[in-house]
Amino acid sequence: MIRIILLIGLLSNNIVNAQTIAFWPFDEQQGIYPSCVLSDLSDNDFPMVLGLGGKIVKGKFGNALHPEQQSKFDFLEIEDEVSFGLTKLLKQEGKTQEPMNWFNANFSALMTSGEKHLRKQVGFAQATKTKLNLGYFDWTIEFWYKPLDNLIENGTVFEIGTGPRGENEIVTFLKLNKEQNQFIIYNQPNGNTLYLPTNLKHQNWQHVVFMYNATKLELTHYVNGNLISKSENIRIEKLPQGDEDYFSVGRNGIWEEPLSGIIDELRFSEGNIYSENFSVPESFSYINKSANQNNLLKGPQLLFNENSNGTINLGNRKHLFIDDYLLELSENVDFVVNPPQKKEIVLTDIAGPFRKHLSVLEDEKGNIRIYTTVDDDYLAVWISKDGINFSAPDLQNGKYKNNNNIVLHENVGMGVVFIDPNAPKEERWKYISDYHRRAVSLFYSEDGLNFKRYKQPVLPFRSGSQANIYYDDQKQVYTAFHRSDFGRTKSGATQRDFVMTETRDLLKPWPFKALTDKEYKERVVGKRVAKLIPWYLDNGPLTPGGFSLEYPWIFSPIDSVDPSETDIYVPKAQKYAWAPDTYLAFPILYFHYEDSEPITRKILMDPKRKRGSGPLETQLAISRNGVDWQRHPRPAYVGIGEHDGIDFKTSYIAYGMIKRDNEIWQYCFSEPHYHSPWEVFPNKRAVYRLVQRLDGFISIDSPYEKEIYITTKPLIFEGKRLLLNVDTDAAGYLQVGFLDENGNDIEGFSVDDCIYINGDFIETEVEWMKNKDDIERISNNNEEIGVTLSEKVVTSKDVSKLAGKTVRIIFRMRGSKLYSLKFD
Repeated sequence: MIRIILLIGLLSNNIVNAQTIAFWPFDEQQGIYPSCVLSDLSDNDFPMVLGLGGKIVKGKFGNALHPEQQSKFDFLEIEDEVSFGLTKLLKQEGKTQEPMNWFNANFSALMTSGEKHLRKQVGFAQATKTKLNLGYFDWTIEFWYKPLDNLIENGTVFEIGTGPRGENEIVTFLKLNKEQNQFIIYNQPNGNTLYLPTNLKHQNWQHVVFMYNATKLELTHYVNGNLISKSENIRIEKLPQGDEDYFSVGRNGIWEEPLSGIIDELRFSEGNIYSENFSVPESFSYINKSANQNNLLKGPQLLFNENSNGTINLGNRKHLFIDDYLLELSENVDFVVNPPQKKEIVLTDIAGPFRKHLSVLEDEKGNIRIYTTVDDDYLAVWISKDGINFSAPDLQNGKYKNNNNIVLHENVGMGVVFIDPNAPKEERWKYISDYHRRAVSLFYSEDGLNFKRYKQPVLPFRSGSQANIYYDDQKQVYTAFHRSDFGRTKSGATQRDFVMTETRDLLKPWPFKALTDKEYKERVVGKRVAKLIPWYLDNGPLTPGGFSLEYPWIFSPIDSVDPSETDIYVPKAQKYAWAPDTYLAFPILYFHYEDSEPITRKILMDPKRKRGSGPLETQLAISRNGVDWQRHPRPAYVGIGEHDGIDFKTSYIAYGMIKRDNEIWQYCFSEPHYHSPWEVFPNKRAVYRLVQRLDGFISIDSPYEKEIYITTKPLIFEGKRLLLNVDTDAAGYLQVGFLDENGNDIEGFSVDDCIYINGDFIETEVEWMKNKDDIERISNNNEEIGVTLSEKVVTSKDVSKLAGKTVRIIFRMRGSKLYSLKFD
C-alpha cells in the first residue's frame, strides 16, 4: 500500500554529503544552437546536447534550460547526408518513430545510445548503465524550477528509457501535471505511478527535491526546503539495460509533453542529501560562485588607437619599427622581415604520435618546456635547462602507454599552454583546447605538470585546429583565435579562417550571440562560404558544429596577395612581452595540391609523385591592437628546405617565445614529408631552435646607395637617454636629431650634431656633439686630430631638457637596419 502524507515544515539546515551522479547547471551561453553540448559538471561526465525543442535562457543562477521551440531556419533536405541529419530516413518496418534528423530533432536536452545512423562524437553515456537509471538505492533529485504558463498537457522533467525511443514503455519518468500542482513519477519495472501533490508558485523560482530512501522504502518531496509530501512503501527498480537507451530532459522520448517552465541546476545524487526541513542551497556551480575578474593586470593604454592622430604620448615605452604608425615622413623606406636563424635540432627520432602544434614556455626555474600531445591526444611535456637538450620527465602521474611525461590525461590536442597572470598561484598555468570534439574548454595547473579541467566549457563550438590565446594587459581582455571551416576556396573546397573572441572573465562562458537567418544573410555578403546555412547543421543534431560568422574573421587568405587554394592553418598570434603596442602572429600558410587548379598544380598530389596534399610555411604578421593585422608573406619567416641534413616540407612554428640575453628563442616542428603524405619519414620529424634578434622581427631598412630621412609624428617622451636597436654593419651609419613643433632643428640636438652610429647594437645611446663648430674650425685649420682634439670635444647623451615637450625625431640612415627605440 502506498501512503502519501502532506507536510508543510519549518526551515532547518540539515544537509548531508552525497555522491553526485550528474549535475547540469545549464550555464552555457544564452541562445546557443541545437547540437551544442550541455555539460555535466560531475566527475562522471554525462554530457547532453541541446535540441530544436530547447533553449538556454536566463536562470536562477546564471542560465537555465527552457524546453521551448527554437526559431526555425529554412533549409532543404540534402541527398546522401544521412549521418549529418540532412537526409530523411523512412520508418523501419514495425517501428512507429521516424529516425532522428534535423527535420524532427525536437528534443530539449538529450543523451542517447540510439540514432546510430547519425554522427555522435561527444561521448554520450549509456544511460541505463549509469545511476541515472534510478533503482533500489538511496538517491536525490533536485533542481530549481520557474513555472510559466499552465500546460496544455503534462510536462516532462526527465525521462529515461531502454529504447528504441517511442517503441516501448520501458521507462522511468518525472512529469508535472498540466495544472502544475502535482508531480507524477512512473517506474515501469514495478508498474507504479505516483501522484505527488506539490506547492509551486507561477513566475517564481523554487527549489524542488525528490529523495528516495531504499531502506525505508520512502519517497519524500520538498519545495523551497519545506517537506511537502512523503510516500511510503515505495519500491523503485532500475530499468534493464538497453542498446538504444536515452535520457531526455524537458520533453519525453518522442519530444512531446514539453515542460512549461525553466529548469536550472538539475542534479542527481546518490544518497539522501537532506533530512527534515532545510535552508535552500546556493548555486552548486563554481561558475556562479567564482568572483568576477575585475582586478585584471593593467598595462599602458594602447598608443595607436582610433584617436591617435594628434601628438603621440610615447612616454618611456619601447617602440618597435614593425610599421609606419609612428612615422610622418619617409622616403625609400622598406619594412623588411628578418627570418630567424635556424639552429640545432632539439628533438628528433619522433616515431610515435606527436602533434605538430607545440607550445613553448619558461617555468619559474628558468627551464624551457615544450608541450604537445602524443598517444590519444594526451598532453605531454619535455623540459630543458639550456633550451637545447630536452628530455621527457618521469612524472609521478605521467604514465600512459609508452609515455612517462603526460601532464593531462584527456583527449585534447587542439590548443596551447599559457600563463594566466590574473589567476591564483594554484591555477596560474592554463591550457585551452577542444575537448572530446564537444566545445572549447580550459584546464588549469599550479606547476604545469598536472592539469585538470574546468568542467564548464567556455565556447560552445568544436575546434578544427590549435586555438591560440593570450592575455592583453593593455586592453584587459583575454584574446583567442579559433578555426572556422565555414569559408570556401575559389574551387569550393574548405578554407581555413580564424575568428577572434575576447573575454574579461576567463572562467565563465565567453560572450556569444547567436545569428538569426537575416544576420547570416547579411554577414555572408562578400565572403565565399559553404552553402549549408546555418552552419551548426554541419555535424548533425547530436554533434556540435564549428565556428561560422558569430565572431569576426581576423586571419584569412587574401585573394589579391595569396595564391588560390591557399589558407591559414594556424595563426600563432601572440602579444610581444618585451614592448607594448606590439602584436606578432606567425600564420602557417598551407599551399594545397588537392582540389586546386590548374591541373599542372593538382598533378603534384598524384600518389606516384610521393608528395601529399601540400607543403606549409610560417609567415609573419604584425598588429598594433590585436585586431587589424598586416601580413608579410616574403621572405617566409620560417620556410621549407634542407636544414641539418633533412629536407623539410613543412614548417610549423611553435606558440611562444623565450628571451635569452639579447635573443628571442623560438622553436619549430618540421617534417620531411608533406601534409597528408603518400610517403612518411617518421624518424626524421624534428623540433629545432630558432634564434631571433631581440625586437628584430621587422626592421626599417635604408638603401646602401644613398642617405634617406625619416621623420616621426609629433610626440612627447619621458627620460634622459635615447636608446636604439640598430645594425649598420661596417659601411652603413645612422644619425638622429630632434625637431621642434615647427619642424626646425633644436639647437644641440640636430641630426648634423649627432655622433655617427656605426656598428651592430641591441641598445646604444644616441649622443650629440655640443661644440661641433669649434671642432670643425680646428679641423679645417689642419690642427692635429688626435688626443688633443678629442679632449676638446664635448658630447652629451642627456635629452631630459626635451622631455615633456612636443618634438619630432628625424633619422638619417644609409645601409642600416633600425629595429626599435626607447627613452630611458
